[in-house]
Amino acid sequence: MSHTSHAPAAQPTPPLRIDLAGCTDKAGLLARIATALRFPDWFGHNWDALSDCLCDLSWLPAAAYRLEFLHADVLRATAPETFATLCEILDEAGDFWRAEGVGFGHTFIPALPEAPSGAPR
Repeated sequence: MSHTSHAPAAQPTPPLRIDLAGCTDKAGLLARIATALRFPDWFGHNWDALSDCLCDLSWLPAAAYRLEFLHADVLRATAPETFATLCEILDEAGDFWRAEGVGFGHTFIPALPEAPSGAPR
């Protein structure tokens, strides 16, 4: 005899999008992340505070966390050291959440090239 579960399917956690269009430095990056992820007032706008917040997220309870960084190519090109530090912190946060049994991932999405003038859209 087969058993069919009538429990609702788990809803995927929507991605948390951070738009980095025009972002070219650490201060701008941290401000955009803080705004997009609704960081608490105690966020100190430095790398340690970013790590602390990404390993807390108690104000954004979720079964898993997926961060999407839009237009990340500009920051990568203009501030490679800042971008590298961000990647390290995101990887460390991922390790922390995996140890807690919570999914945590991130994706960098480059800006789409503009279509040539007169090209079909």
